[in-house]
Amino acid sequence: MHGKVYGKLRVCSMSSESVSHQFRKLLIVDDNKEITDIIEEVARVAGYDVVSVNDFREVKDAYREFEPDLIFLDLDLGLDGDMDMSEKGYDGLALFNFLARIESRSMIVLISGMGKEKIKLTKNIGKEMNLNVVGSFSKPFSIDRIDQLLLKLRR
Repeated sequence: MHGKVYGKLRVCSMSSESVSHQFRKLLIVDDNKEITDIIEEVARVAGYDVVSVNDFREVKDAYREFEPDLIFLDLDLGLDGDMDMSEKGYDGLALFNFLARIESRSMIVLISGMGKEKIKLTKNIGKEMNLNVVGSFSKPFSIDRIDQLLLKLRR
């Protein structure tokens, strides 16, 4: 296994000698590096090439360069607990707008520490925007659940 660093982007994959099948490409977007590190490790073991982004300003470039099959997207990117969306001005929905504009067909899995109702509402918004929202999970999450989801989506 090896990893490459591009700016603040980390690309991790298994060497081509170790696996003979086509990799799925996963883009993980979360402002919490500990979260991206955990998901990244689980995804590599499940056979994915992975790019992790912890700074929302790098997401568009990472998407264009990596062209992921699957995106794990945190709904609240970098929100300070004392700020509301109008002050911070950016969350996972802003990324939905970008993905809809470029007509992305990447599968999207939402990650959030918010309530199930907000996740459900956001999934519906994504589907209305013709995005391929295929699932979600809440923080804190089970590593086993992430592994099962990744294996299921890899088929």
